[in-house]
Amino acid sequence: MKQDLCNSFLKEGEILRQMNHPNIVKFSKVIETETRFFLVMELVEGGSLKAFMEERFKLGKSFTDEEAATLMRAIFSAVQYIHSKNIVHRDIKPGKSSYSDHDT
Repeated sequence: MKQDLCNSFLKEGEILRQMNHPNIVKFSKVIETETRFFLVMELVEGGSLKAFMEERFKLGKSFTDEEAATLMRAIFSAVQYIHSKNIVHRDIKPGKSSYSDHDT
């Protein structure tokens, strides 16, 4: 089971490394230690979409139709790109990816 998880993680890393789209975070490599795997990715400043949405909500502001359309176009463009590579994303959400908590 543990070896299957390791192999799956490494395979996912290889898939991520092949992604080249302006709306997908750049991935460079997997670092493996005795107890963990680390994904080395581009630094994206400004926080997650979830944090941005929560901040807007706290301020009592909503997205304009134009802002929402811009965000959705960016997301749909990235999804269309990965689908063109015969990849299905199973974890689309505005917050952090679940990868950050995986241990081997």
